[in-house]
Amino acid sequence: MALKEPPAAAEELPPELLRSLGAKPAVSARADMDESGRPDDRWLIAGAGEIGVYASGGACLRRFSPEEVRSLRTQDAPQGGGCLIADTDAGPVVLVRYTGACAKGLEAAVHAANLLLATGDDGTGGAGGDSAGRCALCGEAAPGRDHDCAAGDKTERSSPGRRRVLTRLLAYTRPYRGRMVMAALFLIIAVLLELAPPLVTKIIVDDVLQPGGVAETLLIWVAALLGARLVLSALQIARGFIGVKVGAAMMNDIRRETFEALTEQSLSFYDRRQTSQFIGRLNQDTDSMRQFLTEGVIWVASQVLTVAAILSMMLTLSWKLTLVVLLPTPLLLAGVWILWPRVRRLWYKQWRALNALQTLVGDSLQGIRVVKAFGREKSEQARYGEANREMMTQTVRMEGLWQAATPLFMLVTGAGGIIVWYYGGLQVLDGGLTLGTLMAFTVYLTMFFGPLQWFTQAISWTNRAVSAAERVFEIMDTPREVADTADAVTPGRLEGSVSLDRVTYGYEKHKPVLKDISLEVKPGEMIGFVGHSGAGKSTLIHLICRFYDPDRGRILIDGIPLKKLSQESLRAQIGVVLQETFLFDGTIAENIAYAKPEASSLEIMRAAKIANAHDFIVAMSDGYDTRVGERGHRLSGGEKQRIAIARAILHDPRILILDEATASVDTETERLIQEAVSRLVRGRTTFAIAHRLSTLRSADRLVVIDKGRIAETGTHEQLMQQEGIYWKLVKAQTETALIRERDTSAEPV
Repeated sequence: MALKEPPAAAEELPPELLRSLGAKPAVSARADMDESGRPDDRWLIAGAGEIGVYASGGACLRRFSPEEVRSLRTQDAPQGGGCLIADTDAGPVVLVRYTGACAKGLEAAVHAANLLLATGDDGTGGAGGDSAGRCALCGEAAPGRDHDCAAGDKTERSSPGRRRVLTRLLAYTRPYRGRMVMAALFLIIAVLLELAPPLVTKIIVDDVLQPGGVAETLLIWVAALLGARLVLSALQIARGFIGVKVGAAMMNDIRRETFEALTEQSLSFYDRRQTSQFIGRLNQDTDSMRQFLTEGVIWVASQVLTVAAILSMMLTLSWKLTLVVLLPTPLLLAGVWILWPRVRRLWYKQWRALNALQTLVGDSLQGIRVVKAFGREKSEQARYGEANREMMTQTVRMEGLWQAATPLFMLVTGAGGIIVWYYGGLQVLDGGLTLGTLMAFTVYLTMFFGPLQWFTQAISWTNRAVSAAERVFEIMDTPREVADTADAVTPGRLEGSVSLDRVTYGYEKHKPVLKDISLEVKPGEMIGFVGHSGAGKSTLIHLICRFYDPDRGRILIDGIPLKKLSQESLRAQIGVVLQETFLFDGTIAENIAYAKPEASSLEIMRAAKIANAHDFIVAMSDGYDTRVGERGHRLSGGEKQRIAIARAILHDPRILILDEATASVDTETERLIQEAVSRLVRGRTTFAIAHRLSTLRSADRLVVIDKGRIAETGTHEQLMQQEGIYWKLVKAQTETALIRERDTSAEPV
């Protein structure tokens, strides 16, 4: 069993920095890298007056007021460590960078600082301004985001942040106000009708069921009971239909907005996140929001209205008994108030456990071939067992709380009923109260305590919905790192000239992958990118597609800066065949026509023929209607690659990008595809990366990239004469091919 790491210890502030600040801040944490990624100490300081970054000597390097910062978050780096980002109104700002040694301390500081931003607490109470590793609100050790902060729970109950989330959540009901008002009207009538049976029962017992009573009168009152029940059932059915229709519509709105936000995010958003988590947010969290809006709000409103109406009826029947009944009510409300923070923490922990379980299942099943290839089934089962046990533990804690609380609530309410029977019975015996009145009162009593007993359900509904809404709104509110500008243009058909002007880019700003790249490409020119693995070839392709924006420099197409072009119009004129072929779970025809859904069968077939895919497609039992399976697993690597090429051909782009487009095909298929590609690239600007350098000989120019820089440029013949990097790469591949041929010929037949 793996040992758990100890909590990150709080680090003492350097004396010079402490003197510069004048007092110990609410939150502080050390980072061990400077802005350029070199080893150096930086300190995150957060309090009521500022959020800033300081050097150890006390110099302030960057400062924001709390009003300027919406939240703080950490972002992991591929090589370890990461950066701390402040989300401001102007966009995300990197505050500090750090290695893995400082990760836990900074994560704890981010958690505490975000609580300060949400609550406005100056951090001078309880915590006494302890640094990273301690909660700024309650002063307890807070090694990570799982810290259960009682002070945080108390402040967050009334925090503007949660109220804003609730207000934003309720805004989804605006388009359906008319139908919801109708449902509310039905609800009011239903509540009034529910009050009728006990009152009618009182009349029957006290006035009708007496010696000499008239049977016809009894029939009238019984018919009245039946009529009230029928009308009540009709109203409930009508309100149910309205709720279903409105709920489905609101669910559609919420899921659509969430999915639009996910699909519009930049690739960098997904680079360091597990996509499995978003499935739960898109399905379970949006459903929790829907339940609250359609069932929770109406249910709470009905219960509040019911309690008020019943209380008025009870006061009318007997104000003395009503006062007796109200005696246990403060105990119920106190119990709810005490349970609230506990419920919130347990709900959050249960959600995290479920999210971890879903992520693990998604990863394991998506990589099932790798799991089986390395015989790691038992290992994956053990991982799942551990995550499942954590889920079980959190479920037991959550459900155990309800199982303990519910009988206690029932005991309190049951005690109220017993008291009413005793004191009410005495009044009946003394003649101060009729039997019918006592019976009606006891029925109202049951109806009164019912909503109070289930008030905790309203709390859990609200808490679950607000927590789910926070996670969904987090997706919606995450700034797009690659976004269209307000003045983005939609050009007509592009000519295809591409200019790279001193482009520098790194997935981490302090570690650029491309450095000062400049290149002019004419319309219709074919450029082959060559270089060692990791040199930056694919990154350069991604920049041209504008999957990422350069850190420095700019890229122009037809003289227009890439940032000025609408991304939709740009991608409509770029055809891409990436190294990692992805097919959707649909038919072959649907995958080929993905970029052009309106394409005819003849157009799809023509594209498949050019990509040399037609023959193997028609050989299948269902032809072009053959389903490829999830991620195209029913097809071979070469078949998937040819489908992807056909997809790009049908797209008919002005700029064509081939990233290892023939990497997954055999030599003969590669030759046929190269013939098709040579026809396809005519009149189109083409950028190609190929594992086999021989396939790039027809390129107009070859650009050799080495360690992020352009090292050589020229045709195949020119570069071979230079005997530089390209010459060495070709020579190495040729020698490898000869060795393979020699080994193959030496094998016994």
